[in-house]
Amino acid sequence: MPEEASGGYGKTIQSVESALEVVDVIRRKERAGVTEIANELDRSKSTVHHHVATLTKHDYLDKVDGEYQLSLRFLTLGGQVREREQLYHLGKDDVEKLAQETGEQARLIVDRNGFGITLYQATGDRVTEPITHVGSIEELYCTAAGKVFLAELSDAELDSYLSETSYTPYTEETITDSDELREELEEIRDRGVAFDDEERYEGYRCVAAAISTEAREPFGALSVSAPVERMGEERFRTDVPNQLQNVAGVVEINTTYSEWTDIL
Repeated sequence: MPEEASGGYGKTIQSVESALEVVDVIRRKERAGVTEIANELDRSKSTVHHHVATLTKHDYLDKVDGEYQLSLRFLTLGGQVREREQLYHLGKDDVEKLAQETGEQARLIVDRNGFGITLYQATGDRVTEPITHVGSIEELYCTAAGKVFLAELSDAELDSYLSETSYTPYTEETITDSDELREELEEIRDRGVAFDDEERYEGYRCVAAAISTEAREPFGALSVSAPVERMGEERFRTDVPNQLQNVAGVVEINTTYSEWTDIL
């Protein structure tokens, strides 16, 4: 009988959980060997080897120079998942427009299980190397889009999130205090945009605005990121927020229209 574990989702198969943990380590590190994965997960090397061998056999991992990396099989799965997301179809053209108008990196982001996931992104002519990619997963407390999602939570939901969050200081500017974060979220509710001032990536600023449904429920977020040297105070605090809110409003209108036509 397979070894099972209990949890909030009921009984789960431990071996499957272990395999997924291996995949997640490789995702975070981009490429890793058996010993590195075993040390990260506090598992024996033989156990990890069995998992990577199985995943490689089924084309979920590629072995390169003695290390393992995710294969293109995940791109196939991710592309299929993204196609079913209504927001992707409604917002991708506007992300392209934002990237062209600002010359910077623009993204369409959704909140899934307490993390921000990049659903689509585009780069303007000023960008040589994007800091994220489609599918990037980021914590909510240290990103502009993440703060947009947190600002939409009820008091009870926010209390629950703050009590369960372990803050990682990615830079010297990362907010790691719940009270300070709560105060900033109040400001975001008032002004309608959120800022990330080198809080997730050193040397980069980001601005985000929410995309809401007709019922004013959060549907996603749009963001624009740029290096500090190209994102001065006026552009950071005024120009880009105005551009974002204008485009987010268009996506909201399209969302409302889509909901209306689905009813007919």
